Amino acid sequence: MSLRRPNLAPSSLPRATQIVKRSVGEICGAAVLHVRQEGNVVAEAAFGELYPHGEPVTIDSIFDLASVTKVFAGTGLLALFDRRRLSLDDPIVARLPEFSGLDDRRARVTYRHLLTHTSGLPAHVNFRDALGAPTVIARVCATPLQAAPATEIIYSDLGFMLVGEAISRIHGQPLDAAVAKLVCEPLGSGAVYRPSGESLERVVCTENDAWRRRLLRGEVHDENCWAMGGVAGHAGLFGTAGDVAALAEMYREGGSVGHARLLSRATVREATREQAAGPDERRGLAWALRASDQHSSGSRFSSESYGHTGYTGTSVWVDPQRALTVVLLTNRVLLDRNPEPIRSLRAAVHDAVVEDLEG
Repeated sequence: MSLRRPNLAPSSLPRATQIVKRSVGEICGAAVLHVRQEGNVVAEAAFGELYPHGEPVTIDSIFDLASVTKVFAGTGLLALFDRRRLSLDDPIVARLPEFSGLDDRRARVTYRHLLTHTSGLPAHVNFRDALGAPTVIARVCATPLQAAPATEIIYSDLGFMLVGEAISRIHGQPLDAAVAKLVCEPLGSGAVYRPSGESLERVVCTENDAWRRRLLRGEVHDENCWAMGGVAGHAGLFGTAGDVAALAEMYREGGSVGHARLLSRATVREATREQAAGPDERRGLAWALRASDQHSSGSRFSSESYGHTGYTGTSVWVDPQRALTVVLLTNRVLLDRNPEPIRSLRAAVHDAVVEDLEG
């Protein structure tokens, strides 16, 4: 039987939970809020339905994490770095020789550039007509650079497709198995590519997709990941709010998970410090760093905060000064692809969490 815990809306964070509750039906069809402080769960709340006119969402419901996948994949690459299987400043052509050619700049692209979105690869190219992951990767490797490496931040799905391919080649396993072994299993996280079996009962629908002409539930929303068979470095993971919080808490705890260690403290510091900066943007390794009050972390999180968002309506932010982790999972694309409502919702929720905790 699937685990079915009841919805919880603790009065300890009344403003934050009410903001999330009001968003259902207006911004998203379903939402789960999960908040931890000093490692303790201080609030969990779930609202909405798994699919239209379906069962209610619970705090254990599973969402398409979209680009939050990038932090899991990035962690997998960092785990291999800690095992001395690569250097962050190695050129990626050593493992992906097909990336070379087109121009001399490509030989200078490193893993650090991929993780900081400074490789020069464009933000997005639609490969949904490709058949299979090898074809997509070949087309990514044949895509011209938009800028020279290390000259500007271009948030690039293509770069993280290559992160996923590199993990698979270095670890010697398909990406889904590698991420499970390197990241999810040590965390005790149930995040998984291509959910199946009883877990499908807990998956929240994502969108009534016009291109595929069906309601997506348990099928990855991102079209490039779909073309790759549902497994990629930039998207594809499904998980609960608790699964995402486990990853974030590992970083907040300096790389440790209980009495074990997933990443070294030095690697966590490297991942969460500024590696690159641009107008209203700062990047760590896989993580985004808070750059201004306009970011999805709102106006109250400290300047040391780091997090990530996903197109489907997912997000995670960590404020190390407050020992605070906030995960907000929604399926906002079910109602609208306009980015402004979810951006405003995220900021309002994070501000309300701080106000509820600190008055």
